[in-house]
Amino acid sequence: MIRNTAQLEQIAVQGDLLDRLRANAARLADPLYSPEEVFKPSSYDWPGDNEGRTLLAQILTARATGEDAVHLDAILAKVPFYLNGLGYFGNILPEGITDEQQLSGNSWFLRALCELYAWKRQPEVLEQIGRIVKNLLLPAHSHFAHYPTDPSERAEGGEASGTLADKTVRDWYLSTDIGCAFIMLDGATHAYELLQWPELEATVQEMIERFLAIDLAGINAQTHATLSALRGILRYYGMSGDKKLLHAAESIYSLYLNEGKTENYANRNWFNRPWWTEPCAVVDSFVAAVELWRYTDHPHYLETAHLIYYNAISHGQRENGGFGCDCCTREEEPSLYALENVYEAYWCCTMRGGEGLSRAAEYSYWLREDELTVPFYHANKAELSFAEGTVSVELETRYPYEGYASLTVVQCPYSIPQKTIRLFVPSYSVAGSAALRLNGALVNDAVLSNGFIEVPAVILATGVKLELSFDIELQQVPIQSSKESEGPAMVTLRHGALLLHGPHDVDAASIQAGSTLTPLGNAVYRDEKNKHEFLPIYRPIREAAKQDALAKKPILFR
Repeated sequence: MIRNTAQLEQIAVQGDLLDRLRANAARLADPLYSPEEVFKPSSYDWPGDNEGRTLLAQILTARATGEDAVHLDAILAKVPFYLNGLGYFGNILPEGITDEQQLSGNSWFLRALCELYAWKRQPEVLEQIGRIVKNLLLPAHSHFAHYPTDPSERAEGGEASGTLADKTVRDWYLSTDIGCAFIMLDGATHAYELLQWPELEATVQEMIERFLAIDLAGINAQTHATLSALRGILRYYGMSGDKKLLHAAESIYSLYLNEGKTENYANRNWFNRPWWTEPCAVVDSFVAAVELWRYTDHPHYLETAHLIYYNAISHGQRENGGFGCDCCTREEEPSLYALENVYEAYWCCTMRGGEGLSRAAEYSYWLREDELTVPFYHANKAELSFAEGTVSVELETRYPYEGYASLTVVQCPYSIPQKTIRLFVPSYSVAGSAALRLNGALVNDAVLSNGFIEVPAVILATGVKLELSFDIELQQVPIQSSKESEGPAMVTLRHGALLLHGPHDVDAASIQAGSTLTPLGNAVYRDEKNKHEFLPIYRPIREAAKQDALAKKPILFR
């Protein structure tokens, strides 16, 4: 049986994650995301994109915070007036012609409607999902077989917002966001999860077959499109159980980690083009990592998700709650900094950042029969539903600065049989340091397995408290892009999941990273000889400042 998350409404996150969610929700309350501004004319190059992303973010952040989204109801009330006669955004194209940006944009609209239906269960929302599938997606079924994948057929270059060619290639209007048609795999599989139409499943299968035949690096595919498609493949795997799809998904994610990821776990916007990062893709990489862990139990995927959250998602969020683009850290670009010309990608990344933060909240607890798994340590209070009834719990933590978390049963009015409790112990914890206490007493029979410390027989009763502790030490981790011919490999300095940076605007290669760094607490280290301090890239959003985001922070060292 596959484990599933607790419902968003059952989890009340606290601390920095709640601050980030509220900051993003406040940004989405700006007039820029009001019904007067959010709807675009039918001539807009990305029909449904702005509307869909805005709705998706407002729905999810409202669910994650328990607070009403300011513009949500007003936008939903106006949606019908901006759809075409077939019920989706954009122009109705001649039969046989497909616009990949129209598919991509309407995928976000589909995803928003699917999340809205999961939340409100309104029949009219499900009907709207069906109309989009019937009138936009199913007619495109046969077109995917001849989707252009030859690089000579594609335009070179591109901006932070992709542009559409004015002529068709093989009956496709193509985007500089190469492969963005397959973003629709995310929306299509989400819709199939609800509708279960055989004809929609056939379209999903056709899309997956074509996508898996593409040489993603060879075509310089957009990593955001790649990862959104990967999310769709993983969702469909969860429904079909086809192991070939899981193996393919792992292969795609491996390609991304090797050729599409930056050294601080953000993304390169395209394969082979390290021009800028895009939090939209970073969010997708985070979700894909967690889903791969869910289906494989391999803890390295979960550790990757931790690294993405603390070093890429968090750094990409701006002090105003929005999200923007950074440089692509690599051997040729050893310092991390925000790009001033796309400091906030308010037209896409600000909204998708809301989904990423909401997923971080949702991923707090996973349940499977008589098992409770805790893979992340964000402070929270939650109502967890078991077959026997609901249990109120509270998680307190000093992670990621220290390896400490406690889980307390606040209220349990039912007779709950014994449960297996699993708490994440990352590989970067000091070997042999993990310790688990139950009501203050050391648990000697706890088992370490697949990255988790397990207690197989915990009786859930009011007042029961589990405390996990493990040590974290400074590590030097070689970067994957270093070349032996260029001397010693460059390294990142890591305190657990936190990447460290040196003094602002100092040549990274000139800073000697070594074992003489003295810990000062809160993941801060000091090189007494050179009078340098090394601090986490991650900082709570209440401490965020534009000056710090724009400053060049060396993160690669020799």
